[in-house]
Amino acid sequence: MSIYLDRVFVLNLAVDYLLLLAAAKLAGTPLRRLRFLLCSAGGGLYASAIFLPGLIWLSHPVCKIAVGAGMAWIAFGRERHIIKLIGLFFLLSGALAGIVLAVGFCIGAPELLLGKIYRAEIDWKLLLGGTAVLSVVLHLLFRQGARHGGGELMTVQVSINGKVNSFTALHDTGNTLRNPVDGRPVLVMEQSALLDLLPEMDVRILMEKYSPEETMERLYAAGSELRFTLLPFCSVGTESGLLLAVRSDYIVLRRRKIPHTLIALSTGPVSDGGGYCALWGGSEREERIEKAAEADVDLAAADRQAG
Repeated sequence: MSIYLDRVFVLNLAVDYLLLLAAAKLAGTPLRRLRFLLCSAGGGLYASAIFLPGLIWLSHPVCKIAVGAGMAWIAFGRERHIIKLIGLFFLLSGALAGIVLAVGFCIGAPELLLGKIYRAEIDWKLLLGGTAVLSVVLHLLFRQGARHGGGELMTVQVSINGKVNSFTALHDTGNTLRNPVDGRPVLVMEQSALLDLLPEMDVRILMEKYSPEETMERLYAAGSELRFTLLPFCSVGTESGLLLAVRSDYIVLRRRKIPHTLIALSTGPVSDGGGYCALWGGSEREERIEKAAEADVDLAAADRQAG
């Protein structure tokens, strides 16, 4: 019996990658494609190692479960609900195995079909074509899986008082909250998620749960080093109100740094399922205009320096 390790590697890499991608889309988490690809390559190497002399013990079910869980853990390691994501990955893997088994029963040779797939006894054209078809099917089925309320999930990096952390944010087109002074978009964020970036004194005052006006008064009376302000807002079920906001050092969205962005603090959750903790309402047009304005400022500064 001939085993083609290159086919085993490619088949398992493709299947693992598509399963990780499908799990992320279903859960509404950011699609970290390069990380998924690297983890899938590790899965492909493991599947190939099973057929090497002296490594047959790697095919034990305990090893397979451990490797699968480890691969998913590394792929989703930056997410808050990682255990649920690992479980979803295993559920999708079981569903795919069930589909293959059902096809085997339909053709009357389930063991033969499973054996051929296990050993990757598949023609290259069929292997690559099947991967492409499965990718298209997953895209059509789950292309809305990472969307909530008309927006896509993204990773936002926030810096306050020299401390930096990354969070998952929803690009919510219905979020029109803006800084009334300059009209720039405001990042709305769960207060509890931001506490690690704030000074201990500010955290103690925020946890006392006063009204936004009283909280800001107490922060300034205590000599807070951060710049807080109040933002007027309206939302469904609320006629009007005020949100306490803090000025960041910068935020990073889509690999672009936006300095001194206001972050409005929401005392309650901003998501219904816990998949994200922030809302961003800035449009691509606004981001292009702001980028052009920053470029003009840099050009003017360079001209002054040259003069």
